[in-house]
Amino acid sequence: MNRYSLPLFLGARLGRSCLGLVALAFLAFGVVAEKPQMTNALGWQTEHLASISNKIKKSASEKDRAEYVARRTWLRRWKPGRMPSAPTDSPDDSQLVKEPLLEELKMPVGVDPRVWPQMIAIQKHLLAVDNDDERKENLPITIALAGKLEKDLARHTSADSKQLTTSTGWALAYVRYRLARALAYRELPVVRKRWPISDPDRYEEQLSAAYQRLANQTSGSRPEFILLEDRMLRRAGEKGRALELLEANKQTIEPKWYLKKRRDLLKELGWEPAYQEAAAIYFAAGYRDETQ
Repeated sequence: MNRYSLPLFLGARLGRSCLGLVALAFLAFGVVAEKPQMTNALGWQTEHLASISNKIKKSASEKDRAEYVARRTWLRRWKPGRMPSAPTDSPDDSQLVKEPLLEELKMPVGVDPRVWPQMIAIQKHLLAVDNDDERKENLPITIALAGKLEKDLARHTSADSKQLTTSTGWALAYVRYRLARALAYRELPVVRKRWPISDPDRYEEQLSAAYQRLANQTSGSRPEFILLEDRMLRRAGEKGRALELLEANKQTIEPKWYLKKRRDLLKELGWEPAYQEAAAIYFAAGYRDETQ
């Protein structure tokens, strides 16, 4: 190596070293670039948990306290950046009672033989219109049919036949569920646009009464009707309890609805970091909101 080639050699070595340092710097920047978002989420979580704990101490009622405790429980369990997705297995319906078909049941003792075929026909019509694809469009028909069938089953069956130990009792519970769900759907913006609620007080009375009849019959939570219960908690402002109820029953909920309702609840709570992560998971799972 002569005296002229040495500087060139050193320059080349130095150039490669500089490029290596630059590359390392860019890699380091990429790692660091992710940290502020995570740090912000952790900081937000810590601050919000302190705020909720303070609200628990100052709660004026057991209802308020239960709501804030539920919010704290969920927020403590959340690990920013590691929010779980929906269970990958199919929903576990092994403990769910399926909706009985009246046409497959033996007519209960005491029911008017002329009324029973009518109830069978109404249920068939109800099941045909209250489906996933056309539910919103058919709400007026669904509400009318479910209301009629509920009254007939309640009027023409005995007290024993209304218990959840009987198939007739489960048929009654399901029709009450369908009625309350259809009424709740009336609040959706796309539905209100086509079918405005002209009397909000009357509507509130109808929905609350329909749901209460179901709740009274089932004596509390039933996984078959958990999404309706979740909606009622949500609209009552008990979003923390709704979120925890959703988490407790996620094994029996279709993945799309679990992910969507979790995302929506976090948005309504104003928990932006958690909402953003839930929204990303919903999107990554291939689900999209309706555009109509």
